[in-house]
Amino acid sequence: MRLKNKALGLLLTSVGVVFLISYLLKFEPLNDRAQIYLDKGIKTTLASYLIVRGINAGVSVVKGSEVLLSPAGVGLSLALGEVLDPLDDITERVSALLLLSFISLGMQKLLLELLSGLLLLLAGILALLSGILVMVMGLKTSLLIRLLILTLVLRFLFPAIVFANDLVYEEFLKPRIEVVNFQLSNIKGEISSMASSIRSTQDLKNTMATIKTSVDVAFDHLLALALYFAFQTVILPVINLWLTLKLSLGALRLRV
Repeated sequence: MRLKNKALGLLLTSVGVVFLISYLLKFEPLNDRAQIYLDKGIKTTLASYLIVRGINAGVSVVKGSEVLLSPAGVGLSLALGEVLDPLDDITERVSALLLLSFISLGMQKLLLELLSGLLLLLAGILALLSGILVMVMGLKTSLLIRLLILTLVLRFLFPAIVFANDLVYEEFLKPRIEVVNFQLSNIKGEISSMASSIRSTQDLKNTMATIKTSVDVAFDHLLALALYFAFQTVILPVINLWLTLKLSLGALRLRV
């Protein structure tokens, strides 16, 4: 039994020393990769947000032109309103979702920065303390070991999950988001160009078909963008939280 305690104590002490050295040297490759993913996600979200807000601003300008031309083209203004109002509404909703996504990624980045170092330090101290108590005093330290396992789960699971999210993002989401952003950026330019060219009721008549086509295309791309970002910053974090809770509770129930 003493030999077993000594071996366990030596193992725990060694693990504690490794963790403390890693903390002091800031050697956290998994954490660094997770930070890169979050930085990319924040930049992509911000770019998408600016594009969507640009479309919303262009729609507002066109609707302003519609008001200036009334009452000369009341029927035309009503038709234009029917076309633009749904786009105006969806750009507001998608921009709100993108803002939520931006906040979600920012909070993940903040948590990663704040907790990673502290949890590694705590894991090192717990491992070192458990090892000394087992090896020198022969005490049973099941509670400390459970806390150590829980700390390790929280410390390494979060960046590991973020890293897994990065793989999903790179392989599935990134190429699709880039295509959608490119298309929406072109539509934003078209709407801005049309808004600046409307000077009369006839101009409005001439651009109605083009506006309707742009709105239809923009609507499809905005829905796709909302789906991608909802998956990245709502669905994946919920799955991550569930997995973290399950593993954390499992760590606390371990018999050691």
